[in-house]
Amino acid sequence: MVNKNSPAISSIFTNIIAVIFTILFVISALIALIAFNVERQAFNPAIYKRTLVNENFYQQFPALMGNVLSKNLGNNAPPFAKQMSANDWKILIENLLPPEQLRAMTEDAITQFFAYVNGEIQTPYISFAPLKQSLASSNGLNAALTIIRSRPDCTIQQLARMLTSFGQELCNPPAQMLELTTPFIQALLKEVAAAIPDQVALISTDAAAQQSSLKTLNVLRLAMRLSPLIPLALLFAITLIAVRTFKSWLNWWGWSLLLTGLPGAIIGFGGAPFFRTIMDRAVSKRLPADIPLELMDTIRKVVDSALREMLKPAGWEGLFLFAAGLAMVLLSSYLTNHEKISASEAITKIFR
Repeated sequence: MVNKNSPAISSIFTNIIAVIFTILFVISALIALIAFNVERQAFNPAIYKRTLVNENFYQQFPALMGNVLSKNLGNNAPPFAKQMSANDWKILIENLLPPEQLRAMTEDAITQFFAYVNGEIQTPYISFAPLKQSLASSNGLNAALTIIRSRPDCTIQQLARMLTSFGQELCNPPAQMLELTTPFIQALLKEVAAAIPDQVALISTDAAAQQSSLKTLNVLRLAMRLSPLIPLALLFAITLIAVRTFKSWLNWWGWSLLLTGLPGAIIGFGGAPFFRTIMDRAVSKRLPADIPLELMDTIRKVVDSALREMLKPAGWEGLFLFAAGLAMVLLSSYLTNHEKISASEAITKIFR
C-alpha cells in the first residue's frame, strides 16, 4: 500500500534541510565576505601609507621613535645619552629630521614589514642611519643645546661634577659655561650617534618564533582566500536539494543573497570601529605601558582608517548581493502574482 503522505513528508524534510543550508550559507558568506576582502587589503603596504598621511601620523612618529631609541641604545652609550628620556629623543628627532625624511623612514619600515610577511625578506628593520648622520652634524649640536636649555638650571654640585666628568649630568649650565663646553657636547653627540644602532628589528629576533608565527599567518591567509568556496558549495547544495523551477530558484537564491547582502553592507561600511575594538583588546596588552596617550589615540585612528579602507570593498559587494537578492525576490513575487491573475482569468472564462 502506497503512503499518500510520503511525498509531502519528503518535501517538508527537503525544505527543512534547504533552510538549514541557507542559514549556513548566510553565516559562511558573511565571514567569507569580510575575510576575503581583509586578506586582499590587509597585506598591501600602500593602504597603510595612505592612511598614515590622512591621519597625520607623522606628527606623532617622533614620539614613537623616541620610545624605541630610549630602549635600544647600546651598552657603550655615553651617560649623556642614557640620561635622555623618550621625550628628549622626541625633541631631538623633531629638530633633526624634516617631515619628508620621517615619512620616508616610516614608509620604508612598512614596506620591509610587509615584504617579510609576504616571504620576500628574512627580517624587517627600521633604519636609524639618517638620524645618526644628522646627530653628528651641526644640526645635532643645535638640537642638543635646545634639550639642555630646556632642563632645570644646574645646581652648584652638578656644576662641580660637570667640571670633573662632563656629560654625567644633564642640566642647564650658565650661558658662558655652555658656550665653553660646546666642543665637548659635539664630541659627545658623535659618541651618541655611534651608540645608536644602524637599524632595529621590527619583530622578534628569535628565528624559531618567527617561523612559527609566519607559518600560522600563512595558513590563516590561505583559509581567508579560500573562504568563499564554502558558501558557494552551500549555494550549490541548496540548488540541488530545493530548486525545481525557475521561480523556486529565484526564491531560494534571492533570499539567500538578500539576507547576506544587507548585513554584509552594514558591516563593510560601518564595522571598522567594532573590529578595531577587538584588535585593541588583543594587542593593547603587548604594547609598552609608557607609550604616550596621544600616540595611542593616533594609532587607533590609523587602525580605524585602515580597517575602513579594507572593509569598504566588502560593503559594496554586500550592497550588490542585497540588490541582486531583492531583484530576484521581487521577480519571484511578480511571477507568483501573474500566475494567480492568469488562473483567476481562466476560471472566469470557464464560468462565462
